[in-house]
Amino acid sequence: MTKKPAHLPVSLKQVALIAGIAALALFLFGYTSRLIASSELRTEVALWEQEVELERQRVQANQERLAYVQSDQYVIDKAHTDLGWAFPNEVAVWVLGEETAPVDPALAANGEPIPYWQQWQQRFMGAETMGR
Repeated sequence: MTKKPAHLPVSLKQVALIAGIAALALFLFGYTSRLIASSELRTEVALWEQEVELERQRVQANQERLAYVQSDQYVIDKAHTDLGWAFPNEVAVWVLGEETAPVDPALAANGEPIPYWQQWQQRFMGAETMGR
């Protein structure tokens, strides 16, 4: 008894179609992953460009400040504000008034240091509750 060769239930066209679909799926998967990576790189490039622009602005501001500090106008402004000096043809005017000294929260009204536990209590409960 001779056996007939058995035919596969899948034809050659179906195998080619399945192989084509698999190749297309692999291509789309690779292409999609590259698109995602490209998008992430573009985002990172945009962030770095913003960082570079901020640094350029900072350098520009520092150069302008350096030019001002090296100018005669800086010396004149410092002499007027810090030293109270004036040119011979200028009239210096000082406004007298009551100056308030900054209050140190670590010192009591009599000038003695406040213990740490009372400083913490003042910070958490407020200074107005301490007088009660």
